[in-house]
Amino acid sequence: MSEVRPLTHRGMLGWAAGDFGFNIFWQALNLLMLPFYTDVLGLDARLAGTVFLIASLWDGFADTVIGAIADRTRTRWGSYRPYLIFASPVLVGAFMVAFLTPDWDQGGLFLYALVSQVFLRTAYSVVSIPYSSLSARISQDPDERSSMAGWRMVFAFSGGAVVTFAMPRLVEGLGGGASNTTYVIAAGLVGIVSLPFFWLTFASTHEPVRLAEANPRGLSLRGSVEDMGASWRMVRENGPLLRVFACIIVSSLAFTMTNKCLVYYVTYYLARPDLVSSLVPFALVVNLAFAPLWAMLARLTSKRRCWLLANALSAVTYTAFFLIPTRDPVVAAVLIGAISAGNVAYQVLFWAMLPDTVEYNAWKTGQRHDAKVFGFASFAKQLALGLNGALLGLMLTLIGYVPNVPQSAMTLLGLKAVMALIPLFGVAISAALIWHYPLDQARHRQIVAET
Repeated sequence: MSEVRPLTHRGMLGWAAGDFGFNIFWQALNLLMLPFYTDVLGLDARLAGTVFLIASLWDGFADTVIGAIADRTRTRWGSYRPYLIFASPVLVGAFMVAFLTPDWDQGGLFLYALVSQVFLRTAYSVVSIPYSSLSARISQDPDERSSMAGWRMVFAFSGGAVVTFAMPRLVEGLGGGASNTTYVIAAGLVGIVSLPFFWLTFASTHEPVRLAEANPRGLSLRGSVEDMGASWRMVRENGPLLRVFACIIVSSLAFTMTNKCLVYYVTYYLARPDLVSSLVPFALVVNLAFAPLWAMLARLTSKRRCWLLANALSAVTYTAFFLIPTRDPVVAAVLIGAISAGNVAYQVLFWAMLPDTVEYNAWKTGQRHDAKVFGFASFAKQLALGLNGALLGLMLTLIGYVPNVPQSAMTLLGLKAVMALIPLFGVAISAALIWHYPLDQARHRQIVAET
């Protein structure tokens, strides 16, 4: 029988603080990288989208491998925590390299963007998969995990707000795009800010040996074969994980359309490029404010019901965003804020549901495979984001987007359609997928007691 021990506030906040550091990189990749490719680097939108697709497919593969390696890692600091210390400086360096601006032709720019983004994503995964896996290791209480996910999102969107607010201002303060090192220096300055947060997570958390030993150990060819078999069994027998897997594919593919188009929307639809460094962080601040509320609702009701409530809110807000034709920045901010308030629920609930599937996996198969579960789910997320990037690059081309010039009325209408109608379709699919999700609080506690 597994003993469930309350997590201290120090442990909960120390772990959650790590996501401040991760979202310096993730939100820059998600919100700033595509406009950087098209408007600064000068890469064709379709090629830029293809970079995201290929890099995300690689990322998904790397996540599963890194998850298997992390599960088998044994050190005096634990299985997962050492990666936060020893791999994080490499992540900062990879982030800087991704923002170089070489003066090459389209083929050269495509190759450079692809290689540098693959490097960045691999470095990110080496740190982030072990970090996420810690959530299943340091707590086994479903309500506590909802709180952890809520606090994680508070720190996550704080980090995202910092990078989307600070990086454009740093670039401007360093002379804009006059030098091909401007973006690199800005990336380095904001990247270094992440390191103390990773160190804080390392210092604030502890991995119970009992749970670590429930995973396989030893890096070898035979172990790799065993891991492939364990992964296949996990796919066959872990129904809740498959539902979470499918939901994160749908939500990442659909709802990220809004986030990735936000810079284009502010720059061209509102015709206020001066507000990019204000409205983009504003959306993240709204996420920050609502993340704890969704976590509280998940504890009071259930994660499934909370997801369906978020679906209803998203359906209303996306419809309003598309139908209201205003270009008033204040009204636009209200609409963007309302969309963000709904969308943050999916991220909170995803990270709250995923650790629960680790115990379900142990109950069904006899082994936890913490990091494999997180690597598998991360693969789903990366696959969706890659498809999102490729689809968005294609759609920008189809609606007639041309960088750094005023857009036609049809292009602007097409931009709103991409931001609202595709996510509406995602709302309907994710609601159908989550409808029969079986792990409520009572069922999860029963499973923990039996393993």
